[in-house]
Parts: sequence; structure tokens; C-alpha cells
Amino acid sequence: MSADSLSWASPALKSRIAADPKAVLLERGLTPPDDLPADVLREFVAVLCRVWVDGTVVGFDQFHIDPADEGLLFGRGLWESTRTVDCAPWLWPLHVERLKLSAEILYIDLPPERIPTADQVEKYVRAMTYQDVVVRLNVTAGRPGHAGMVWMTAAPLPVVAPTLTLKSAYTPVAKGLSHLTLKTFQYASRLNISQQAREAGYDSALMLDVDGNVMEAAHANIFFFSNDGWITPKADGGFLPGTVRRHLMEHSPNPIREAIIPRPAVAQLAEAFVTNSNVGIVPVTRIDDIEFAVGPETLKLLRWITPAAPVATQYRFKEMTGVRR
Repeated sequence: MSADSLSWASPALKSRIAADPKAVLLERGLTPPDDLPADVLREFVAVLCRVWVDGTVVGFDQFHIDPADEGLLFGRGLWESTRTVDCAPWLWPLHVERLKLSAEILYIDLPPERIPTADQVEKYVRAMTYQDVVVRLNVTAGRPGHAGMVWMTAAPLPVVAPTLTLKSAYTPVAKGLSHLTLKTFQYASRLNISQQAREAGYDSALMLDVDGNVMEAAHANIFFFSNDGWITPKADGGFLPGTVRRHLMEHSPNPIREAIIPRPAVAQLAEAFVTNSNVGIVPVTRIDDIEFAVGPETLKLLRWITPAAPVATQYRFKEMTGVRR
């Protein structure tokens, strides 16, 4: 990696990257594949170490947030994340639309011109790598009299298990508290529920409402195949309807309807999958003690929604377990 390509980095960060780029990645919480070529390793160092802040790219060690920012102090912050397809952010208009609506609900002043366009996101990614990545856009409320921050980061595509298992758990979010279903910085409850499921030997959690009806997975929406086609839990204010869920509802080659799905009824369903914009579709093979086959209907939708394979090899990194949207 040349000195010119590190113009965004501080002298200290340049020195660390030159000495041991793999150590920089490990420090950032990612384990590179053993077969990762040296040039791709250097690309991903740039990916992990650069932050887009209101259109300017800086090194992560030059990024700072106001300690009085209410996004930091009170969780008045929003985020959206999605994978890229040929470096372009997948379903970006849907993410931007949701971000704007969420900002209104939390009374966060977010001028449209501060939100990066799909072209700007693609330019940011291509300046670092031609690998596909996961991008995350963050917005904070700021503090009284001062605007918040808008910044974007990128990370390699995660290693995703071919199938998932889910353990049922009751949601901590009461219906009607819409601000708790948004993509906000108040995300700890979902992380805790996922961790509890993993400690019990599952990959993630299946969230139930107070009446025992299925809502979503901890970090993804869920779909089931029944005798009369695909169904997904009814979006009635208790969970976050994701962008991929909306894409499927509006464009799937197979009709999908919303339904109230009591937890006992799950045993009568034939196939299941979860979905979010970082991973697409991942089949579910077990919910508690109920087994599911990866059936033909799931595979049909999986083939339909999966982006065409790129010419170049796409490398994925091991990270914190779980599926996040």
C-alpha cells in the first residue's frame, strides 16, 4: 500500500498499517480468511480504517463524536445498513426512505442533502475496494443548538451460515412504542436476546409478542411457507418491517401475505427463512424443537433474490455471530 493511498491516515495509523496490516484488521474485530491475497488484505485495511463523514473521508482514528451528542447520551441516533452489489448499495432508496421517516419520529433534523445518494455510496466503496461490502450509515441528533453527525463506515461481507436455528423469546418492546422498533442506537435488547439464544445452542432468537404470536427474528424478518403459500407476520407496530421484507412483498414472483401466526401454528408450516439487507435470504432449519427442511419454495426465492455472482472472488470475514439487518 503506497504512501499516496494512505493520504487519509494519520502518521500513527500509517505506521501501524505498514508494520502489520493483518493486526489492524484483528484489532477491528475481523479475522481475515487464510487464503486472502496480500493485495486484498490491503484493500480491506482501507475499508476498515476509513470513515465517510458528511462527504469527507478520514481515518478512523481521526473520527470524533461530541460527548454531549444526544445520540451518544440518550440513544437519539439512527442507522441503516446494507450489502453492496457491484459496489452499489442494495435497495438504497428504501433505506433512505426509512431513515427520513425515522428521523421525523425522533425529531432529528436531517436535511436531505446530508444523506448520501447511491452514487456517492458507490464512489466511497470503489475508492477502497472492488470487493462487495456492508455499508452502515449513522445519524445522530446532536445537542441543543448544534446539528448531529452523519457518517458512514464499511466492512467486509460476513461469513453467513447456510442455515439458521432459532429459539423463541418474548419481545421486550410493547406494541405502540414505534420509536423502539426503529433502527436506532437503542439496540442492546436485541443483542442481549441473541446472545441468550446462542448460549442455549441456537444461532439467534425468534421474537414473540405478549400473546405468543410470531413477530420476527432478533435481527431479521421471518417468512413461512404454508398450505396456501408464503406468509409473514402482520406488521402491526410491534416490530421493524425491513427493506428486504418490503421488496419481497412488492416484487416476489410468488405472492406473500401478512398473517397472525401463533407460535403453536409454526409446527404446521413447511418451510421458513429469515431475511435482511446484509445477507438476503437464509433458510431456517429449526425453531425450538421444530425441524424444517430447506424446501423447493425457499430455494426458488433464494435464487430469485441472490445477486448475480461477480467475476472476481468475493472474500468474507468471520465476525461476531448472528444475522443483523
